[in-house]
Amino acid sequence: MKSDDEEYKLYEKIYLAEADRKEKLLARLNLPLAMIVALLSYLSYLLSKAPSVDSTEGVFFWITYLMAGVYLLVAAAHFSKAWRVRKDDLVIPTAEDLEGHRKILIKYFDGDISKANGQFMQIMMDYYIMGATRNAKNNDSRSTQLDQFSKYVIYSVIASIIAFVPVYSATHNKENCDVRPKAATATATTDAQC
Repeated sequence: MKSDDEEYKLYEKIYLAEADRKEKLLARLNLPLAMIVALLSYLSYLLSKAPSVDSTEGVFFWITYLMAGVYLLVAAAHFSKAWRVRKDDLVIPTAEDLEGHRKILIKYFDGDISKANGQFMQIMMDYYIMGATRNAKNNDSRSTQLDQFSKYVIYSVIASIIAFVPVYSATHNKENCDVRPKAATATATTDAQC
């Protein structure tokens, strides 16, 4: 087998395309981490403003808050799975290892360089086939996990926004209650002075 064979070129091209796809998917893993941190910050802010469980707003808040937390945990699990897939990728050995193996093949074929190089090119094609196959499956898994992550982050964002409604309502009602007595006190004091 020679390097200009069509099959060799095809498998090399597929392998390199999967390697490029892997790099693009790994680059996409930076944004999810930032999204997780941002959602955790927002959820901690909401937690500091949590209304009392004694009220309807409080019950509604805790239901939606816990839903947002669970969705965020599921999203983090999918993110983790997408990140861990990279350990299973198959890469071609280093050039030094490949050249060492080619020299062993030359010795094995008693100095017949054409047979040794033919066998070496077959080994390279096998590396490309195995690497392209495994890396394609890993990239598909990585992509699926990132899609699932995106779905659960959206669910978490929606639930956390809904959880903000009772926080706002409880805070707004408390401010209204605090303002009314002060206004009534101020009016009474003004009336007393007259």
